[in-house]
Amino acid sequence: MLISPPEPIAAQPIDSSPEIARQIVDLMLSIMADGLDHPELWAMIPGFVATQPMLLPILEGEAIIAHDDAPGRAARLLLGLCLAQVGDVDAVIDALAPIAADHSQSPLVQGVLFHLNGLADPDNPKYTLAGKICEIPFREMDVLERSTHLCCASWLPTSAGDLSATDWPDVWNSDTAQAIRASIHDGSYRYCNKGACPKIQSNALLPTDTLAARSAGWSDIVTGAMTALPVGPEVVNLAYDRTCNLSCPSCRTDRFAADDATRLRFSEMQERAILPLLATARTVFITGSGDPFTSKNFRQLMHQLTPAAYPDLRFRIMTNGMLFTPAQWESFPSLHGRVATLKISIDAATGPTHERLRRGARWPVMLDNMAFAGDLMAQGLIDGFELVFTVQTDNYCEMGDAVDLAHRVGANGINFLRLTNWGTFTAAQYRDRAVFLPFHPDHHDFQARMHDPRLQDPIVLLGDLESFLPDGATCQRKYVC
Repeated sequence: MLISPPEPIAAQPIDSSPEIARQIVDLMLSIMADGLDHPELWAMIPGFVATQPMLLPILEGEAIIAHDDAPGRAARLLLGLCLAQVGDVDAVIDALAPIAADHSQSPLVQGVLFHLNGLADPDNPKYTLAGKICEIPFREMDVLERSTHLCCASWLPTSAGDLSATDWPDVWNSDTAQAIRASIHDGSYRYCNKGACPKIQSNALLPTDTLAARSAGWSDIVTGAMTALPVGPEVVNLAYDRTCNLSCPSCRTDRFAADDATRLRFSEMQERAILPLLATARTVFITGSGDPFTSKNFRQLMHQLTPAAYPDLRFRIMTNGMLFTPAQWESFPSLHGRVATLKISIDAATGPTHERLRRGARWPVMLDNMAFAGDLMAQGLIDGFELVFTVQTDNYCEMGDAVDLAHRVGANGINFLRLTNWGTFTAAQYRDRAVFLPFHPDHHDFQARMHDPRLQDPIVLLGDLESFLPDGATCQRKYVC
C-alpha cells in the first residue's frame, strides 16, 4: 500500500460491480504494458474512481502481491494515480519517488510522476503539453551503435531503427519514427521521458502557432500533422563509438576502446550511411558517447568532412578536454571556422573533485586546455564555447564556483544537468548520487544552493534543474535543438 487508504468516496456508482472494476483494472494494466506514457488514460481515472467503488480495493490487493517487475510497478503506479484523486497528491508523489529514482529512464514511470506533479501544481504551464511542439524529432537523428533515436536516448529511449543495418531514409521515416512524431502532434508525448527532458522541464516547448509561423515548411508539418518527412535531419548526433581516454563513473566502469572488428564495422557504416546523411545536414554533433579525439573512427570522419565536400556543415564538438591542445586543433583544419559550439565536460570547479569524477583527467592540463578554448572563442575561431557539468552528490556544492570558472576560461555558456543512470550504477548507488531526488539526505542543502544567484547568470543553462530555482526565478537560457 502506498499511503493510508482514503475514506470511501461519496459518488453514485454507474454500472458498478467487482467484475466491471476488475475488467477496468486489467484493461488499464494491459495498456501500460508497453512501458509508454498514457496521459489520455490518466485523464479517465477520475471518472473510474468516482463510479467504481471496488477499483481501489482491487488495486490495493494488486499492489500488495505485486512483484518488483514491470507489471508490479504498473500496478503501484495505477494505485497511486487513483489515490491521488481522493487523497493527498503530494503524499502519493513522495510514495512513488523511490520507483521514479530506480526507473529514471522509463517514459511510463516518469510520465505518471509528471502527471501527478501537474495535479499538485495545476497552474504551472510546463505540465500542459497539448498545443506545443518539440522540433527535435522533426530535425534531429542520434546514431548509437545498435539503435537510432530522434532525440537524446535518455530523453526519448525508443529507437526508430538501426542505422548500422538500415539505410538512413528508412530509419528517418520508419513506422516507429512516425509514431513518435504523431505523439507530439497529439500532445501525449508518450515516448518521451518527461522527467528528464530539459525542454519539457524548463517549459521551452513552442506553441504550435508560433512554430507554424516560422516557415512554410514548419507550417506544413504543424497544420498537416506530418509524420513522414520529405527531407532528412538537419542535426545528426554521432554517438556510436564509446572509445574514450577517461573512465568517468557517471558513464562507465572501465576505460573503453573499440577493437579492430568494431572499428571496421563503424567505418563501413560511416561510408555507407553517415557520409551520405551528412551531405544534406546542417550540423553534426561529435560526440556524446566518448571522446572525438580519442576515437580513430571519429578522427577519420572529421578529416573527411572538409569544407570543399561539405560546405554547409557545421560542427558541435563534445570532449572531455584532455586532448584539446593547440597541436590537436592544428591537426584538424576541417574544424577551423566551422565549429558552432565546443563543449568541454568538467563536472567540477576544483581539481580534486574533477579528478575523482573524471577518472584519468589532470586538472592542470584541463585548465590550460580550457583557456586555449577560450582564446579560440575570443579570436572568433569558434562560435561558442560551453562547459558541461553533470550534477551529483559529489559536486553540487561547486555549481556556483563552476559558473565563475566558466567566466575565467572565456566560456560563453555552462550547462548543468542531472546525473543519468546509464546502467553504470545499481539502483541504490544511483539514489546515493542523485542529490536532486527529494528523499536524498542532502536534498535540502542542494535546494538551498540552487538559490545561489550565480546560477541565474545569463550564461547558465539549467534544463532539467530549472524547477529547483527560487520561486519566480527562471533560467535566461533555454535548451534549443
